[in-house]
Amino acid sequence: MADSVVNVPISTPSSESEVGSSKVTDVVETAADLSTIVTDQSRIENEEIEYEDYLKCSFSYDKAGRTAVCVDKIIEVLPEDAAVLDCGCGTGNYMTAIAKSGKCKSYIGMDVNEGMLYHARKKAALLRNDDTVSTDVTTVAGSLLEELPFEDNVFDCVVINQVLQHLVDVRVFDRFKYVTALFTEIKRVLKPGGVFSLNTCAHDQIAAMWWIAAMPGVLEKIQYRTPDIDELKKMILDAGFTGFTFVRDDTPLLGEAYWKYEGCFSEEYRSADSSWALASDEEYSKAMTNLKYALREERETFDNIARNSIAKTGHTIQVFGYNKPE
Repeated sequence: MADSVVNVPISTPSSESEVGSSKVTDVVETAADLSTIVTDQSRIENEEIEYEDYLKCSFSYDKAGRTAVCVDKIIEVLPEDAAVLDCGCGTGNYMTAIAKSGKCKSYIGMDVNEGMLYHARKKAALLRNDDTVSTDVTTVAGSLLEELPFEDNVFDCVVINQVLQHLVDVRVFDRFKYVTALFTEIKRVLKPGGVFSLNTCAHDQIAAMWWIAAMPGVLEKIQYRTPDIDELKKMILDAGFTGFTFVRDDTPLLGEAYWKYEGCFSEEYRSADSSWALASDEEYSKAMTNLKYALREERETFDNIARNSIAKTGHTIQVFGYNKPE
């Protein structure tokens, strides 16, 4: 399944394997099957700051209910005939809505994980075979820890959704160095006046998620990996973006599946949120015991607390910033 070619200048890699191109077929059904066709897996294995096995999780990510939160807000700010780059596109959850919006001329989904890209490529193929879609859709394998493989001033909008926590190196003092470097790169590839779209979670929103509330150690770890609002604002300003807005949104990342609490006892459900991967065996076991009791004996109270928490904090923060013309 070959990717289409878009009219966006891309720095040409020295070999096919560097862009992670794979011959993907529809017979692939599991991560084990996929590992036999991945040409760039060594690169994924060397991403030492990652903490989730997305090659495996990619096969249940969409099934668990992962939702393209705030995609309507993103489409609203797109100019006509926009060239869009989706950094950390995952399985392509945002791809379909953006490509079908009628406002997007070209869309590039970029991710480092071949599992995620496999599913994104399947969605891209469906869009390219849809006569009602005029958007030129393609995918690129690449790491957000490196310079973006694009020329200056080529995109009208760069999107990054729920990715920041995966770019943090907790081993060093400046743990957000890759985040600030990426913001600088995003500004470089945006056209003057282009839109930077970012979706993330504030610290109070992370604490309000019902399964994270059951695992205090996970809460501490994920908050440490995620820049809170004031820190994020400074990073965006330091990168040179202007006119930015922060809007709290109530839509859960798992959509309606967020309220299906018993789902947490399923590996497929847990795979849709990487925070579970930060739990120690002891904390995970304790959380499962506590959640089973709460859902059996105090379900109504549990549900009220979960819903009131989201109503109070929202679930995510949608940020827009602009590349001010020189």
